[in-house]
Amino acid sequence: MFEKEIRRKSEELLETKTVDMVIGYTSGSLPFQARPVLISSPEDTEQLVWNHFSSPNLARYLLPYRDSSKKIALLAKGCDARAVMVLIQEKQFPRERVHIIGLPCPGMISKTKLEKELGEIKEEDFSFEKDTFLWQGKKWEIFPFLEDTCSRCRYPNPPLYDELIGEKRELWGSSSTDYLEKINGQSEEERWQFWEEELSRCIRCYACRNACPLCYCKECFAESDLPRWVSGVPTLSDNLFFHLGRSMHLAGRCVECGACERACPEEIKIGLLPLKVEMIIKDNFSFEAGLSLEEDAPLLTYRETDPGEFIK
Repeated sequence: MFEKEIRRKSEELLETKTVDMVIGYTSGSLPFQARPVLISSPEDTEQLVWNHFSSPNLARYLLPYRDSSKKIALLAKGCDARAVMVLIQEKQFPRERVHIIGLPCPGMISKTKLEKELGEIKEEDFSFEKDTFLWQGKKWEIFPFLEDTCSRCRYPNPPLYDELIGEKRELWGSSSTDYLEKINGQSEEERWQFWEEELSRCIRCYACRNACPLCYCKECFAESDLPRWVSGVPTLSDNLFFHLGRSMHLAGRCVECGACERACPEEIKIGLLPLKVEMIIKDNFSFEAGLSLEEDAPLLTYRETDPGEFIK
């Protein structure tokens, strides 16, 4: 999927010294995996890849350079570009120092779903196309194998970019599903039981927080000593407090990339919490994060016309 064009453009930007570094994807150490890579030499741009497994949100990797003078080119799918917009709005990274190479997203595939459906799989047995793939001579639709958060994505095309590589994507249309549909249909008791089961498995490794491009506090409340908000022991009550607290910190800021959920070693459906909060924000304030540099997040502003029916 237009890897040659990505490499050519990245090489050009580095050779002309338009940027000092390119943040993109390269092949991971495991199959069906792409990992972030930081490239500062034009010769190294051959390492760059772009495929259905380029899932990490690369906006996260801007943060170590926020206090430097480096100008950085960032490969950005829809959710990455939205996260960059939030970082710019929150003055965490200056707009003039990031060159956004927009990439229309084909949807990120879950290796776990492939293994559950197909059994033992090898990378060389697959041939991926736009919305389908070939495996053992049979054509399969990609949509059923998408990461859960990708299945509800409404912004596959980056809303902010300096240049776009590839053709813009259409939404999945009638095949699109809302990841929140099941939990939205549950009673309060059913939801409590669901989260009790999910969060009892949490080992509080903080992989979800560390993968999130918008969790950038120098000291997380979960690790604060004065005051101490949660203990170091992953009890259900402390786990619940941490995940609810993180979701509240992301309210009106989450770009629904699903990085938190993909990072979880226990495969907890943790993405549902911030997604549900964002749905409430959208319903009450008609706002979605990372779509405009001019529109402030509703929880950072006050208007007399703000709805208040949800406050009880």
